[in-house]
Amino acid sequence: MKRRFFLAAMAALCVGGSVLAEDATEGLTPQQILIQAREMFPKENFTVTGELITAKARGLEETERPYRLELNWAGKEPVAKCVLMFSEENRAELLKAEMRRVGGKPSLTLIQDDGTRVEGVNLNTPIGESDLTWVDLTFDYLWWPTVRLLDAAELEAKDIPTRRSSRECVVLEAEPPTPVQGLTAVRLWVDKGTGLLMQTEQLGPGGKTARQMYVQRLGRENERWVPREFRVRRLGFDRVTKLTVESVRSDSFSTEGGNDA
Repeated sequence: MKRRFFLAAMAALCVGGSVLAEDATEGLTPQQILIQAREMFPKENFTVTGELITAKARGLEETERPYRLELNWAGKEPVAKCVLMFSEENRAELLKAEMRRVGGKPSLTLIQDDGTRVEGVNLNTPIGESDLTWVDLTFDYLWWPTVRLLDAAELEAKDIPTRRSSRECVVLEAEPPTPVQGLTAVRLWVDKGTGLLMQTEQLGPGGKTARQMYVQRLGRENERWVPREFRVRRLGFDRVTKLTVESVRSDSFSTEGGNDA
């Protein structure tokens, strides 16, 4: 059976990042931890392909869409381009979009079949029929300047666990630099041992968790930790979104799979 990785951007994150010290976050400010996670992405253009799947919580698949994601985070203005296809058989474009950070502010554009560009789309817009949004797919919050570390007292008061996928994490909370409809902040779990981003939660009005995005399985690839499966869950809905990665390619790196840890 064909092996799959997890998420486009998340798999790419591990391509560029190696296993760090026992506590890669020790002594760092919240902003430095966020920057460290961001800098684990490759410093070059790379392309990721895979499938975006929606399924009932019990596992029955509803839709399965191939996608292609082209990422360039090396420059001053990071760019992410995404194409979502109808099906494996019909690879015509269902959705095409471009995400840029211009002057430190994110800008999302949908591109119509005739090339017409629809500017200023809400970053919190779902992708296709899924619960995945452009904030998730492009990891835009890794560039947000306002971020804080949740201390032990706050974690206990809000009953927020620090372990994710059997990894001990620090928990950050980042606020968008400009208002995003339906989104007040993103909570992030960063693995102390590797500096990898393990899970995020999008907080809606009142600071309540609206959606969760997390690593389901971890493996090893070329001496790096590699998430194999990524899922998004919208609270209150009997559905899960999975983003798998079949390949990650750049001028200096390519992968089609690997071994689980």
